[in-house]
Amino acid sequence: MSQKKRLVSSQKLVGMQVIDVKGIMVGSVRDVGVDLTDKRLVLYVTTKAKTELEIPWESIQSIEDVVLLNKQVEVPAVSAPSPAVVAPPTTIVCPNCKSVLPARAKFCAKCGSKLGS
Repeated sequence: MSQKKRLVSSQKLVGMQVIDVKGIMVGSVRDVGVDLTDKRLVLYVTTKAKTELEIPWESIQSIEDVVLLNKQVEVPAVSAPSPAVVAPPTTIVCPNCKSVLPARAKFCAKCGSKLGS
């Protein structure tokens, strides 16, 4: 009994999620490429960490609603955003007379009190 021929256009593949054999989402298909030297197809995948992977066609187990791979793929971790840098205050308040002064002041210009430690 012959198997029914199935064709999938590259436009359908672009944007599909790629899942590895352990059920971990690798990323999504950005493009389909042809390796002219080895005469094989590859999927260009953008990972969650915004890196690029080339997945050889031999690593694909199934294509339905997602692209399911037949192997585990090591996906780089998404880097955590760097913490925000808090700028030092530009003004201070005199504890004695409550005048607003530049942060670099050592003494209050209004009452003469010593500021800071």
